[in-house]
Amino acid sequence: LRGATVRILPNAVKPAGRVSCPNKIDQRTSLRVYNDVLSQLEDRDMPSLTTLTQTFARAVLIIPGSLFLVYGAMCWYNPEMPAEYSGLWVAHQDGMAELAAMYGGLQLCLGSIIFLSGILKGYLRPGLWLTMMCLGGLAAGRASVAFGDFDLTIQAVKGATDVAMSSGFTAYTWYALIFESVFAVLAGLCLLDKSNAN
Repeated sequence: LRGATVRILPNAVKPAGRVSCPNKIDQRTSLRVYNDVLSQLEDRDMPSLTTLTQTFARAVLIIPGSLFLVYGAMCWYNPEMPAEYSGLWVAHQDGMAELAAMYGGLQLCLGSIIFLSGILKGYLRPGLWLTMMCLGGLAAGRASVAFGDFDLTIQAVKGATDVAMSSGFTAYTWYALIFESVFAVLAGLCLLDKSNAN
Protein backbone atom coordinates (compact mmCIF):
# COMPACT_ATOMS: atom_id res chain seq x y z
CA LEU A 1 0.00 0.00 0.00
CA ARG A 2 1.68 3.08 -1.20
CA GLY A 3 1.13 6.21 0.72
CA ALA A 4 -0.50 4.41 3.68
CA THR A 5 0.47 5.53 7.14
CA VAL A 6 1.41 2.95 9.79
CA ARG A 7 0.71 3.92 13.40
CA ILE A 8 2.29 1.99 16.32
CA LEU A 9 0.21 2.06 19.46
CA PRO A 10 2.10 2.73 22.76
CA ASN A 11 0.93 -0.51 24.47
CA ALA A 12 1.58 -2.81 21.50
CA VAL A 13 5.24 -3.53 22.37
CA LYS A 14 6.44 -4.38 25.91
CA PRO A 15 10.04 -4.00 27.06
CA ALA A 16 12.01 -7.24 26.93
CA GLY A 17 13.22 -6.98 30.51
CA ARG A 18 9.76 -7.00 32.11
CA VAL A 19 8.38 -10.41 31.12
CA SER A 20 6.15 -11.63 33.93
CA CYS A 21 6.28 -15.27 35.16
CA PRO A 22 3.00 -16.70 36.46
CA ASN A 23 4.82 -19.41 38.54
CA LYS A 24 7.20 -17.12 40.37
CA ILE A 25 8.67 -18.60 43.63
CA ASP A 26 9.25 -16.12 46.38
CA GLN A 27 12.53 -15.90 48.26
CA ARG A 28 11.30 -17.52 51.47
CA THR A 29 10.08 -20.65 49.70
CA SER A 30 13.34 -21.12 47.81
CA LEU A 31 15.35 -20.64 51.01
CA ARG A 32 13.24 -23.22 52.83
CA VAL A 33 13.68 -25.77 50.04
CA TYR A 34 17.44 -25.15 50.03
CA ASN A 35 17.69 -25.71 53.80
CA ASP A 36 15.63 -28.91 53.60
CA VAL A 37 17.84 -30.36 50.89
CA LEU A 38 21.00 -29.36 52.76
CA SER A 39 19.82 -30.96 56.01
CA GLN A 40 18.98 -34.21 54.21
CA LEU A 41 22.45 -34.32 52.68
CA GLU A 42 24.08 -33.66 56.04
CA ASP A 43 22.05 -36.43 57.71
CA ARG A 44 23.05 -38.85 54.99
CA ASP A 45 26.76 -38.05 54.83
CA MET A 46 27.63 -37.29 58.46
CA PRO A 47 27.08 -40.13 60.96
CA SER A 48 25.72 -39.23 64.38
CA LEU A 49 27.83 -39.14 67.52
CA THR A 50 26.10 -42.26 68.83
CA THR A 51 27.05 -44.18 65.69
CA LEU A 52 30.67 -43.09 66.01
CA THR A 53 30.93 -44.10 69.67
CA GLN A 54 29.37 -47.50 68.99
CA THR A 55 31.74 -48.07 66.07
CA PHE A 56 34.69 -47.26 68.34
CA ALA A 57 33.37 -49.59 71.05
CA ARG A 58 33.01 -52.40 68.53
CA ALA A 59 36.60 -51.83 67.40
CA VAL A 60 37.71 -52.09 71.04
CA LEU A 61 36.21 -55.59 71.04
CA ILE A 62 37.08 -56.76 67.53
CA ILE A 63 40.80 -55.91 67.69
CA PRO A 64 41.72 -57.81 70.89
CA GLY A 65 39.24 -60.55 70.06
CA SER A 66 40.88 -61.23 66.71
CA LEU A 67 44.36 -61.17 68.29
CA PHE A 68 43.29 -63.66 70.95
CA LEU A 69 41.78 -65.85 68.24
CA VAL A 70 44.95 -65.95 66.18
CA TYR A 71 47.35 -66.33 69.10
CA GLY A 72 45.17 -68.97 70.76
CA ALA A 73 45.04 -71.03 67.58
CA MET A 74 48.83 -70.81 67.20
CA CYS A 75 49.42 -71.83 70.83
CA TRP A 76 47.02 -74.74 70.51
CA TYR A 77 48.80 -75.95 67.40
CA ASN A 78 52.29 -75.45 68.89
CA PRO A 79 52.31 -75.29 72.72
CA GLU A 80 56.07 -74.88 72.75
CA MET A 81 55.74 -71.41 71.22
CA PRO A 82 54.26 -69.62 74.27
CA ALA A 83 56.70 -71.50 76.51
CA GLU A 84 59.60 -70.17 74.47
CA TYR A 85 58.25 -66.61 74.38
CA SER A 86 57.44 -66.42 78.08
CA GLY A 87 60.51 -68.29 79.31
CA LEU A 88 58.66 -71.33 80.68
CA TRP A 89 60.37 -74.68 81.08
CA VAL A 90 58.22 -77.73 80.36
CA ALA A 91 59.42 -80.83 82.22
CA HIS A 92 56.90 -83.43 80.95
CA GLN A 93 53.81 -83.96 78.84
CA ASP A 94 51.44 -82.62 81.48
CA GLY A 95 53.06 -79.23 81.02
CA MET A 96 52.50 -79.37 77.26
CA ALA A 97 48.85 -80.24 77.79
CA GLU A 98 48.50 -77.35 80.23
CA LEU A 99 50.03 -74.91 77.76
CA ALA A 100 47.76 -76.16 74.97
CA ALA A 101 44.71 -75.78 77.23
CA MET A 102 45.45 -72.42 78.86
CA TYR A 103 47.32 -70.61 76.11
CA GLY A 104 45.52 -72.34 73.27
CA GLY A 105 41.99 -73.43 74.08
CA LEU A 106 41.17 -70.77 76.67
CA GLN A 107 42.49 -67.88 74.61
CA LEU A 108 40.77 -69.20 71.49
CA CYS A 109 37.38 -69.36 73.23
CA LEU A 110 37.88 -66.02 74.99
CA GLY A 111 38.85 -64.37 71.73
CA SER A 112 35.80 -65.85 70.00
CA ILE A 113 33.44 -64.45 72.65
CA ILE A 114 35.02 -60.98 72.58
CA PHE A 115 35.15 -60.91 68.77
CA LEU A 116 31.52 -62.00 68.35
CA SER A 117 30.41 -59.48 70.99
CA GLY A 118 31.73 -56.74 68.73
CA ILE A 119 29.74 -58.03 65.76
CA LEU A 120 26.45 -59.43 67.09
CA LYS A 121 23.73 -57.01 68.11
CA GLY A 122 22.86 -56.92 71.80
CA TYR A 123 26.24 -58.13 73.11
CA LEU A 124 28.22 -54.90 73.04
CA ARG A 125 28.12 -54.04 76.74
CA PRO A 126 28.61 -57.64 77.97
CA GLY A 127 31.62 -57.89 75.66
CA LEU A 128 33.02 -54.64 77.02
CA TRP A 129 32.60 -55.88 80.58
CA LEU A 130 34.33 -59.14 79.72
CA THR A 131 37.20 -57.34 77.99
CA MET A 132 37.70 -54.88 80.83
CA MET A 133 37.66 -57.54 83.54
CA CYS A 134 39.78 -60.19 81.79
CA LEU A 135 42.40 -57.89 80.29
CA GLY A 136 42.44 -55.78 83.43
CA GLY A 137 43.10 -58.88 85.53
CA LEU A 138 45.88 -60.00 83.20
CA ALA A 139 47.45 -56.54 83.29
CA ALA A 140 47.21 -56.31 87.08
CA GLY A 141 48.83 -59.70 87.59
CA ARG A 142 51.58 -59.01 85.08
CA ALA A 143 52.29 -55.54 86.47
CA SER A 144 52.46 -56.81 90.05
CA VAL A 145 55.45 -58.95 89.08
CA ALA A 146 56.99 -56.55 86.57
CA PHE A 147 57.01 -53.65 89.03
CA GLY A 148 57.21 -55.69 92.24
CA ASP A 149 60.20 -56.46 94.42
CA PHE A 150 60.67 -60.21 94.06
CA ASP A 151 63.60 -62.44 94.79
CA LEU A 152 64.92 -63.37 91.37
CA THR A 153 66.07 -66.83 92.39
CA ILE A 154 64.23 -70.11 92.35
CA GLN A 155 65.03 -73.17 94.40
CA ALA A 156 65.06 -76.53 92.70
CA VAL A 157 65.59 -80.11 93.80
CA LYS A 158 64.27 -79.50 97.34
CA GLY A 159 66.50 -76.51 97.96
CA ALA A 160 69.72 -78.15 96.90
CA THR A 161 70.28 -75.81 93.96
CA ASP A 162 69.60 -72.09 93.53
CA VAL A 163 69.05 -70.98 89.96
CA ALA A 164 69.34 -67.29 89.17
CA MET A 165 66.68 -65.79 86.95
CA SER A 166 67.29 -63.23 84.26
CA SER A 167 67.69 -59.77 85.76
CA GLY A 168 65.29 -58.06 83.39
CA PHE A 169 62.01 -58.61 81.59
CA THR A 170 61.90 -59.08 77.84
CA ALA A 171 59.76 -57.22 75.32
CA TYR A 172 57.17 -60.01 75.64
CA THR A 173 56.15 -58.82 79.10
CA TRP A 174 56.11 -55.11 78.29
CA TYR A 175 54.19 -55.44 75.01
CA ALA A 176 51.65 -57.75 76.63
CA LEU A 177 51.28 -55.35 79.58
CA ILE A 178 50.72 -52.37 77.27
CA PHE A 179 48.20 -54.28 75.14
CA GLU A 180 46.21 -55.52 78.13
CA SER A 181 46.24 -52.18 79.96
CA VAL A 182 45.25 -50.07 76.96
CA PHE A 183 42.30 -52.21 75.91
CA ALA A 184 41.10 -52.69 79.48
CA VAL A 185 41.02 -48.90 79.94
CA LEU A 186 39.36 -48.35 76.56
CA ALA A 187 36.68 -50.92 77.36
CA GLY A 188 36.03 -49.19 80.68
CA LEU A 189 35.73 -45.80 78.98
CA CYS A 190 33.28 -47.24 76.47
CA LEU A 191 31.17 -48.61 79.32
CA LEU A 192 30.85 -45.08 80.74
CA ASP A 193 29.02 -44.05 77.57
CA LYS A 194 25.37 -45.04 78.02
CA SER A 195 24.79 -44.98 74.25
CA ASN A 196 26.82 -48.19 73.89
CA ALA A 197 23.83 -50.35 74.73
CA ASN A 198 23.50 -52.52 71.63
